[in-house]
Amino acid sequence: MEDKNIALAKIKNVKGSARKTRLIVSEIKKLSPEEALDTLKFMNYRNTPVLIRVIKTALNNAELKKMNKPYKFEEFKVDEGITRKGIRFAKRAHVAILNKRYCNITVKISEKIDKDGTQS
Repeated sequence: MEDKNIALAKIKNVKGSARKTRLIVSEIKKLSPEEALDTLKFMNYRNTPVLIRVIKTALNNAELKKMNKPYKFEEFKVDEGITRKGIRFAKRAHVAILNKRYCNITVKISEKIDKDGTQS
């Protein structure tokens, strides 16, 4: 197996549920990282600024490793993070339990290589 150059960027405990963040990621992971950044600028979701920051970090790590352009997403993963419990007081001495969810985001970028082994 070939040894691929992979640039990695992670961020942990981002406020917002993993389920909602996966909706955004499913739209952009089939694009190139540069196209994904352009698309994220026009999306109006809570975690889009965080995703922009993580993709930019992965691109900078790829440049530090002296990887050749164009890039592609090798892996774009959103996992469950911690769940902070909270309470909200209701009428007549009732209490509602709130789950404040967080997520972990992992981005891996690699060089785009054609089927014949050459870089495109």
